[in-house]
Amino acid sequence: MLSNLSRWSGVAAMLGGMLWIVAAIVTASKPRGCIGPECGTMAMRDTSDVASLLLLALLLSAMGLAGMFVRARNTGRLDRWGQTGLALCAAGVALLILGMVLGTILEIFWTLAPLGGLALVIGLALVGIAALRVDALPRWAAVLLIVGSLGMLGFNDQNAQVLMAIPFGIGWVAVGYTLWSGRGEVFQRTEHIV
Repeated sequence: MLSNLSRWSGVAAMLGGMLWIVAAIVTASKPRGCIGPECGTMAMRDTSDVASLLLLALLLSAMGLAGMFVRARNTGRLDRWGQTGLALCAAGVALLILGMVLGTILEIFWTLAPLGGLALVIGLALVGIAALRVDALPRWAAVLLIVGSLGMLGFNDQNAQVLMAIPFGIGWVAVGYTLWSGRGEVFQRTEHIV
């Protein structure tokens, strides 16, 4: 049962990673939008056509994260870094989804999205560090998740910085492949970390 859950969450993470990459490329192909004070004289880049793609990428990545959590918890390899990271990820995903959905109703709710994004990025970096520390993922996959997550700190959908989502997507494809293939199931350490 756990093996099937891990495999399906791996497929979800790979699909989510690919969607992050596609959304970044589609958005980057559009004319540049305004940033900060420029918005008084220049229009923002229209990203409404990729919003549902990003929401799906976020949900699929969350499913991959859930698979990582279940596998780490069931093997006794969920340390405090991982627990803190997962809590931040859950809060970040909730804030992002609320910001995206409620932002269509009332403009003030869009402020939730950047807060959620920051919580998610920091949480994923912590999860990646925890996975690296306890060998919950192969080192290369954990490093790709950490680098991709930290790269999202420079993300901006109004200019070329939207391409910062590509390393993030690659990190999720790597994590998904690891979960799907079962490569992270053989651990080098045997002690339990609490």
